[in-house]
Amino acid sequence: MWARVTSIGLKGMEGYRVNVEVGTYIGNDSFKIVGLPDAAVKESKERIIAALSSLGYVLSGNKIIINLSPADQKKMGPMFDFPMAIGLLLSLHELDAVIQKIRVF
Repeated sequence: MWARVTSIGLKGMEGYRVNVEVGTYIGNDSFKIVGLPDAAVKESKERIIAALSSLGYVLSGNKIIINLSPADQKKMGPMFDFPMAIGLLLSLHELDAVIQKIRVF
C-alpha cells in the first residue's frame, strides 16, 4: 500500500513542500529512498529501522520504497526521518498501534 505524508525541506532561509510517499510490498527485504537524497537522508533508513525495531516492529519480508518529491530539489539533513517513519507506519496499517503506545508513555 502507498501512503503520503507532507513535510517541508529547507533551501537557505526558504522552505518548500516535500511529499514523502511510502510504498510497501511483500517481497525481498529492501529499503530504497529515491528523490535526490543526500548522504544524511540515505542514512535515514538505518535510523528508521532502529527506531521502529525498538518499538517492536519487524520490517523483514517487506520491500519498502520511499519517494521524496519534488525530485529536482536536493533533500538534505535528517529532517525527513520522522515523516518517513510515519509514512511507513501508515503504509503498513500500524499507525493506530503507535498512537496507543504513545499514550502509555
